Amino acid sequence: MSTLRPADGLAARDLDRHLINRAGVIVDANALIQLPADRLSGADPFLLATGAPVPATTPAPLLRLLMRAGSMDVPCALVTERLGRHVSAMLAAKRVTNVWSASVSAAEHRDQGTNPYRAAAGALGLPVERCLIIATDPTLYEAQVSGARRVLTSGSGTLRSAAKSTDKLSQFGRNVAVQLALGHTYDGVAEQLGCSSSGAANVMSRMMRRRGFTDRTRAIVDLINSGLLDTAELRAALPDTLPSIPPREHAVLTLLATHEVRAVARMTGINPDAIGGIITRAANAIGAKTRTQAVIMVLLLDSPGPATVSGGAQ
Repeated sequence: MSTLRPADGLAARDLDRHLINRAGVIVDANALIQLPADRLSGADPFLLATGAPVPATTPAPLLRLLMRAGSMDVPCALVTERLGRHVSAMLAAKRVTNVWSASVSAAEHRDQGTNPYRAAAGALGLPVERCLIIATDPTLYEAQVSGARRVLTSGSGTLRSAAKSTDKLSQFGRNVAVQLALGHTYDGVAEQLGCSSSGAANVMSRMMRRRGFTDRTRAIVDLINSGLLDTAELRAALPDTLPSIPPREHAVLTLLATHEVRAVARMTGINPDAIGGIITRAANAIGAKTRTQAVIMVLLLDSPGPATVSGGAQ
């Protein structure tokens, strides 16, 4: 491979470096849409057919990396907003049709509460940690929180190393948060994960401090809204619909996603001494074992896709 111009971001020798020890490549389809017409792989078939002069071009770094991945038998997966015939047409127009082993719909996986990049790795039969992700600016955060260890950004086919995300969540921390969202106490989390209850509590406490929350319910809601927790496992454990509860109780559970109990009492005009009993009755009515599970149930069953709640740390 020849050396690329400095304007191309990564030098040609870096392309192979980014593929070393990567078992798969996952690409945001928007990166292909942004490819400039004069930096595609090969000559335009129409120009060749008409005998017109074909200018010598150097394919964009993204295409060079994909071609290199193909020659190294590194499987590639495409993440596109929605799957359909237009995707095939787009790939044909960009002349990168022969490298894809799998494709996933980002919209479908977001609706299911799963990270599309993790889903793409799963479609390749690989752990996302062993994949190289090529993202664009709008999807960079989603790529960074997928668990991938190497993420590049693409702009008009130019590849650049992405800044490391400071918003990380360990697999153990993720598992603890999921178990708490399912209604387990710390003793229950310890039994489910084979750890100590104090270890689970310490991990959750650190996550709460790092994200600026003083209670685990709001912290877990924030993890879901930030895309750090896939909600597929949570949804699978829930009923199809939320059992009916009085509007006031429903409002209390919804507000607890973003506010402390005392603030919720003030906002709803409920006596602070009585709101604990209201929360308990509401949780029991919908079949939740804990306040955290009750709030998560309301959020997930009230919306067809991942929970999205306004507000933050108070």
